[in-house]
Amino acid sequence: MKLTCTLALFLILSASAGGTTGFTFLQVPAGARAVAMGGAFTAVPGDPISLYWNPAASAMISDSKLTTTYTSYMMDMQAGFVGWVNPRESNVIGVSLNYFYGGEFDRTTMENPMGTGEQFSSNSMALAGTWAKGLTETISLGVTGRFIYSQIDSYNANGFSVDLGGMYCSSAIPGFTGALVLRNAGIQTKAFHTENDPMPTEIAAGVSQSLMDGNLLIAADATMPFEGDFDFATGVEYKPIEMLALRTGWSLSAKDTADNAGGGFVDAMGFGMGTRYNQFSLDYAWKPFADLGNTHRISLGVDI
Repeated sequence: MKLTCTLALFLILSASAGGTTGFTFLQVPAGARAVAMGGAFTAVPGDPISLYWNPAASAMISDSKLTTTYTSYMMDMQAGFVGWVNPRESNVIGVSLNYFYGGEFDRTTMENPMGTGEQFSSNSMALAGTWAKGLTETISLGVTGRFIYSQIDSYNANGFSVDLGGMYCSSAIPGFTGALVLRNAGIQTKAFHTENDPMPTEIAAGVSQSLMDGNLLIAADATMPFEGDFDFATGVEYKPIEMLALRTGWSLSAKDTADNAGGGFVDAMGFGMGTRYNQFSLDYAWKPFADLGNTHRISLGVDI
């Protein structure tokens, strides 16, 4: 009985998905900026991390960009995201890699409940391609297709999924953006054991409003997973000076996780900051999980 592996997977589900599905690592949020804003990022345009949140937002990127994110997760787990966005004459294409390392675990058996002296590991990855296009000056659409692979010890599973997104930038209300996205709709083509698990499919709707000449950004998301509980998130970004952005956010799922772990109001929030110099950007996010520990994310972006 691999109790350590079960515990690790339980933590991932509790902190990220809120339901029981396969490939739950896909719901570990990517991007320090997005996490600091509580995960309210479906309707935030112009950021290459939109490859994860909403492919339609990639249509609003005017320059080729590279983004990388590293996450120090709980129990020595690690996650990362690498994405490249390239605007072309009439559309935008992107490529991204999402990975999750579950760490090494002591192997236990019924005969050796304290461990056999051997260890095993858990790894997951998703390779994706994105296409986005602005249909009009206010409406854009995007689609992402991805191949997914997970391995736990000698067991492995794979599958395919798609994201479909739309975004609307109001001409009547400057700085207002609305968005709708379907994430991780697909199928597990190979199971870990005998039965396929449901995909972590969800529908998210979001809005964002840019104010004060772009120095203040307010965003909110509502997410309904096919397996799991409804989530609501809101976030704020404020730039007191040109080279510094301060961020914070809150989400209902983080509150539920904090409550289950004996935490308080602060444990339902995310915090972070970011800076930019020439073509480089650097972002940091801190997300507490009460007794489960803390997560730290660092993102580096480059305009190519």
